[in-house]
Order: sequence, then structure tokens, then C-alpha cells
Amino acid sequence: MNRLALERASIRPGESVLEIGFGGGGLIAMMLAAGAGTVTGVDLSEPMVARARRRFRAQSDKVHLHRASAEALSLADGSVDAALSVNSLYFWPDVEAALAELARVVRPGGRLVLCFEPPEELRKWPGHRFGFRLFEVEEMKGLMKSAGFGGIREAWGTGRKPDRFCCLSGTLSDANGSDDGKPARS
Repeated sequence: MNRLALERASIRPGESVLEIGFGGGGLIAMMLAAGAGTVTGVDLSEPMVARARRRFRAQSDKVHLHRASAEALSLADGSVDAALSVNSLYFWPDVEAALAELARVVRPGGRLVLCFEPPEELRKWPGHRFGFRLFEVEEMKGLMKSAGFGGIREAWGTGRKPDRFCCLSGTLSDANGSDDGKPARS
């Protein structure tokens, strides 16, 4: 999932990137290797934040990690070039508010990438009944569009677990409704 998310984010050297729900930091390491200028990570779990701070302590000038929710980011308006979330949106208390917050912190023309397992995959695992909100692909596309992201692309991947997952990517429209004239990369 991380590889497809990274591919869809099309991170350019020096860009400012945000990851929501970074867990162990695997995608953060990949974004740094791809040339991200700075990576900000937010996660609800204090133990995950502490663990990742230890992992990236030598890169503290480039990696900024915080305990926070997607609905309340302590970032300036339009301060990130790309925002990514892999397998975490199920835990966001208010997805609409989180997407509005992401639209606030992503610069116009910036990218949003959301990777998640569709309900039919999550239902194969009994743990989904405990605190997971399931999302249909078309529902997430609609929520992204409502938040101001256009040029939404859908890609599918497979793996050992999950068997099948979806990765949606879109570009934030500017005040005129333009997505910088460029569609999200396929």
C-alpha cells in the first residue's frame, strides 16, 4: 500500500509532505528517500509518535512528528504540497471535517492520496468490527470532491494482507475551481 501511495503522490525533490496515521514510519522513510524536503506526520497514538521520533531522531530537521487527529492539524494554510494516508481513515472520528482540514493545509494544486481497504476486504477480517468505519470507493470519491479535490484517480493494488486495496488520488482546486490545470497523475 505504501508503494502505491508514494507512486500516486508524485513527490518532487524538496516538497513538504504530510502523512496522517504514520504508524511505524515506513512511508515516512520512503518519502524521505524519494526526496521530500520535509515530512510532517500526525498520529493519534502517543506510543507510535514516540517510536517514530526515536526512529527518525537523526533526521529531526526534516521529520516533524505530532500526536494529533486529522480533524485538527497545527499547520498553516496551504503549507504542504502533498498529504497521504494509508490504512488510517477508518479511525478518523469525522471524515468530512478531516478532509476539510486537509483541504486547508494542502496548497492549491497540491495532492491528496488515500489508500484503504474496501468493505468487502475488511469484512474478511473479524477485527474490523472494533472501531472501524468502512468506506465504499464511490463514497470516498464524493467526500474528496466535496472537500475541493478534483481530478480524482482510482488505482487498485493487491498484497498478502490486504488481498485488495484502493488508492484514490486527487488535486486540490484553487479558488477558481481549477486543479492547477493538471490532472492527478494516473
